[in-house]
Amino acid sequence: MRRVLSALLLLAGLAGAGLLVKSARIPASGPAPGAALAVAREVDARLREAAASARSRAQTLADLPRLAVAVATDAATVRDLTDEELAFRPQPDETIEIAQRPKTGGAPLSLLRIPAGSPVAAPLASPGVHLMRAGGVLRVAAVVELEPKERADELVGIVAVTRLPDMKGVAALLAPVGGGVVLATDAGEVPIGAPLARDRTVTVPAGQGARLVAAAPVPGGWQKERLSAAGGALLLGLVGGILLWPRRGRALPVVASPITGIVRPRRAEQGSGVRIGRYTVLRRLGSGGMADVYLARAEGEAGFERLVALKVMLDELARDPKFVSHFLDEARLAPRLVHPNIVAVTDLGKEGDSYVIAMEYVDGADLARLIEATSARGAEIPVPVALAIVRRICDGLHFAHTAVDADGQPLHLVHRDVKSANVFVARNGSVKVGDFGIAKIAGAGRTARTEIGEVKGTAAYMAPEHRTGQEVDARADVYAVGAIAYELLTGRTINLDLAMLAHLGREGWPHLAPPSTVRPELPAELDAVVFRAMAFEREDRTASCEALEQAIADIAAGHDLAASDKIIARWIAAELELLPDAAPVEAMVESQG
Repeated sequence: MRRVLSALLLLAGLAGAGLLVKSARIPASGPAPGAALAVAREVDARLREAAASARSRAQTLADLPRLAVAVATDAATVRDLTDEELAFRPQPDETIEIAQRPKTGGAPLSLLRIPAGSPVAAPLASPGVHLMRAGGVLRVAAVVELEPKERADELVGIVAVTRLPDMKGVAALLAPVGGGVVLATDAGEVPIGAPLARDRTVTVPAGQGARLVAAAPVPGGWQKERLSAAGGALLLGLVGGILLWPRRGRALPVVASPITGIVRPRRAEQGSGVRIGRYTVLRRLGSGGMADVYLARAEGEAGFERLVALKVMLDELARDPKFVSHFLDEARLAPRLVHPNIVAVTDLGKEGDSYVIAMEYVDGADLARLIEATSARGAEIPVPVALAIVRRICDGLHFAHTAVDADGQPLHLVHRDVKSANVFVARNGSVKVGDFGIAKIAGAGRTARTEIGEVKGTAAYMAPEHRTGQEVDARADVYAVGAIAYELLTGRTINLDLAMLAHLGREGWPHLAPPSTVRPELPAELDAVVFRAMAFEREDRTASCEALEQAIADIAAGHDLAASDKIIARWIAAELELLPDAAPVEAMVESQG
């Protein structure tokens, strides 16, 4: 009887679905409100991206020491500066303006606008992000003030970056709207697509203070009532049919640990609110080959709470002593790897039959995602930021390479999986190397050792000797840092897998274009530094991460390209605005295990 009733309800649902299809064919005299809203959301995303990019670029330029000197001079002096002296040049569809204004008040004086002759004039007197209309085209301008190196009591420096928002593909979204739309801003109206019929319009917010004006819908007869009835039939039929259909099998059980009494669902069901020892799971972040990782809240005495990334070994591996030893090796390194540029392991334990490692919560994003997102929109990571990130990676790895055991004896640790996906930039500007899960230690403190000839790591970043299964030392990590430096500076993701490049031979290794030819604003000296770090023979490679950091530091100092954590924080804040779906430490934990 249940099966018959369920079948009847399912048939009713199918009839409702047919009625929905017919109703959808009844034309209304205007678009559905959702169509205009979809266009508005897309325009909002494009404007936010352009605004964040322009603001980040303007702030990066404002932090250049040479610019702090230039804004205290006059227009003739600034115009005589070469590209090398300025250390920057405009990107496509970008206008850069340098100006000064009296500190006591008064109109700004433009010193330089590049490209020369650009008709785009930013609102120099108003710091912040603005929408502006120039030549009938919508632009986004970011205006940043800076303190001159001289005459700081008299003048205020100004840097403005104006960019053209990317509106490609927006026109394809206009078809359901029934014609063109108009973007209304404080600077005027900018049409998008075909002319807009003005007899009946609807206005929806489009971000950055703009409004999207589109043709308004006119009800299409009894379409609304038919849609309601059809939707009701569909919902009733499908839900009722599913609920009444006879079940087979059982739901995954929830089990209680015989040791701790903790109620713990099977791994597939583990989710928000589940407790693992003193940790409360908030959400699942990702999976690796050996573990699932969750965002969790650690709870202690007197209401103490802290967010952590909780790594939980997979149930099916927890019964294998070899995997357990390998899993715990990473945590056993924790007391030896306490450094600002290394992701900290805060706890290790066994809860019931689950082995867990609690790691430092990194609120930010990994370099792989940042490089990919930046390149996808045609932008570049500021040179000072890129160099500063590489230097901090070197600092963290050099600390690991020189770590000692409890008796003061060198561990000779090698990370072996240094890659952009294992380096994380936090909102506060700190840079951290993570995932020491397959690190190699020469000392006796490690329980699980890699067998001779066994290769672990990521082929794209492996030094040749590592890829061929030979013994590795710290110079294998230097090689990977060189690869990351190349990606950061050029915006190009690279793959140095020896198996893929072997046919090209050792001569000319790593068979990449010099960074300064990819990005002309880079100091030419960087080419030799980066390529030496990636030398095929380890004897030809930079001797240590400390030496690589010093070489980059010298170039940064010589070209006024230094950047503090504060400057990195400004950059990452702008980048994270463009990644609204980015979850803290999500990329990090996906790579772990």
